[in-house]
Amino acid sequence: MKKEMPLTLPQLKTIWGKDWDFFVEKIVPNCLCHTCNEVVTIVDFKTTVNDLNDVILRGKCAVCSDPVNRYTETGENEEYVKRIKKVLKGMKK
Repeated sequence: MKKEMPLTLPQLKTIWGKDWDFFVEKIVPNCLCHTCNEVVTIVDFKTTVNDLNDVILRGKCAVCSDPVNRYTETGENEEYVKRIKKVLKGMKK
Protein backbone atom coordinates (compact mmCIF):
# COMPACT_ATOMS: atom_id res chain seq x y z
CA MET A 1 0.00 0.00 0.00
CA LYS A 2 1.15 3.56 -0.65
CA LYS A 3 1.96 5.74 2.34
CA GLU A 4 -1.58 7.17 2.35
CA MET A 5 -4.70 6.36 0.36
CA PRO A 6 -7.60 8.83 0.02
CA LEU A 7 -11.00 7.84 1.41
CA THR A 8 -14.46 8.93 0.33
CA LEU A 9 -17.23 9.74 2.80
CA PRO A 10 -19.02 6.40 2.16
CA GLN A 11 -15.73 4.54 2.74
CA LEU A 12 -15.16 6.50 5.95
CA LYS A 13 -18.68 5.59 7.12
CA THR A 14 -17.96 1.92 6.35
CA ILE A 15 -14.78 2.03 8.43
CA TRP A 16 -16.42 3.68 11.46
CA GLY A 17 -19.52 1.48 11.14
CA LYS A 18 -21.73 1.62 14.21
CA ASP A 19 -19.31 4.15 15.72
CA TRP A 20 -20.16 6.76 13.05
CA ASP A 21 -22.05 8.92 15.58
CA PHE A 22 -18.98 8.87 17.85
CA PHE A 23 -16.86 10.02 14.90
CA VAL A 24 -19.23 12.89 14.10
CA GLU A 25 -19.83 13.93 17.71
CA LYS A 26 -16.39 13.38 19.28
CA ILE A 27 -13.69 13.29 16.59
CA VAL A 28 -14.73 16.03 14.14
CA PRO A 29 -15.42 18.74 16.78
CA ASN A 30 -12.30 17.98 18.83
CA CYS A 31 -9.29 19.18 16.85
CA LEU A 32 -6.59 21.44 18.22
CA CYS A 33 -6.06 24.65 16.26
CA HIS A 34 -2.63 26.12 16.99
CA THR A 35 -3.72 29.54 15.70
CA CYS A 36 -6.81 29.78 17.91
CA ASN A 37 -5.02 27.83 20.65
CA GLU A 38 -8.20 25.93 21.41
CA VAL A 39 -10.17 22.84 20.49
CA VAL A 40 -12.25 23.44 17.36
CA THR A 41 -14.30 21.63 14.74
CA ILE A 42 -12.47 20.54 11.61
CA VAL A 43 -14.30 21.50 8.38
CA ASP A 44 -13.72 20.94 4.67
CA PHE A 45 -11.58 17.94 5.49
CA LYS A 46 -10.10 15.29 3.24
CA THR A 47 -9.58 11.85 4.68
CA THR A 48 -6.79 9.34 4.13
CA VAL A 49 -5.70 6.04 5.62
CA ASN A 50 -2.01 5.35 6.13
CA ASP A 51 0.08 2.18 6.11
CA LEU A 52 -0.64 1.70 9.84
CA ASN A 53 -4.40 1.65 9.10
CA ASP A 54 -4.84 4.95 10.91
CA VAL A 55 -7.36 7.45 9.52
CA ILE A 56 -6.14 11.03 9.08
CA LEU A 57 -8.31 14.10 8.57
CA ARG A 58 -6.78 17.22 7.00
CA GLY A 59 -8.94 20.31 6.81
CA LYS A 60 -9.56 23.77 8.20
CA CYS A 61 -10.42 25.26 11.56
CA ALA A 62 -14.10 26.22 11.71
CA VAL A 63 -13.15 29.42 13.55
CA CYS A 64 -10.14 30.89 11.69
CA SER A 65 -9.88 28.66 8.57
CA ASP A 66 -6.22 27.83 9.23
CA PRO A 67 -5.15 24.23 8.54
CA VAL A 68 -5.89 21.61 11.19
CA ASN A 69 -5.38 17.85 11.20
CA ARG A 70 -6.80 15.01 13.23
CA TYR A 71 -5.05 11.65 13.51
CA THR A 72 -7.19 8.71 14.63
CA GLU A 73 -5.47 5.51 15.67
CA THR A 74 -7.95 3.18 14.00
CA GLY A 75 -5.09 0.77 13.29
CA GLU A 76 -5.17 -0.27 16.95
CA ASN A 77 -8.76 -1.53 16.67
CA GLU A 78 -9.19 -4.96 15.09
CA GLU A 79 -12.71 -4.25 13.80
CA TYR A 80 -11.66 -1.00 12.13
CA VAL A 81 -8.67 -2.73 10.55
CA LYS A 82 -10.94 -5.42 9.06
CA ARG A 83 -13.18 -2.74 7.56
CA ILE A 84 -10.21 -0.71 6.29
CA LYS A 85 -8.79 -3.77 4.54
CA LYS A 86 -12.19 -4.47 2.96
CA VAL A 87 -12.46 -0.85 1.75
CA LEU A 88 -8.91 -0.88 0.36
CA LYS A 89 -9.48 -4.22 -1.36
CA GLY A 90 -12.53 -2.73 -3.06
CA MET A 91 -10.44 0.21 -4.28
CA LYS A 92 -8.03 -2.12 -6.10
CA LYS A 93 -10.76 -3.59 -8.33
